[in-house]
Amino acid sequence: MGTYRVVIDRELCAGYGVCAELAPNVIALDERNEATLRVGETTDESVLAAADQCPMEAIAVFSKAA
Repeated sequence: MGTYRVVIDRELCAGYGVCAELAPNVIALDERNEATLRVGETTDESVLAAADQCPMEAIAVFSKAA
């Protein structure tokens, strides 16, 4: 299990909410229905699915070196 740094391009976010459903411990929707991070780094692998399933490709996940 690695550590991941998550970045959301809020200009691309359209508020579908799939990311928040797939990775609720890391991503939430704000009052404008845009994705926002609960944490910037995580070991929660669900962020990989959230990034993969984002229809706007607004989420990037980077593996951090140990």
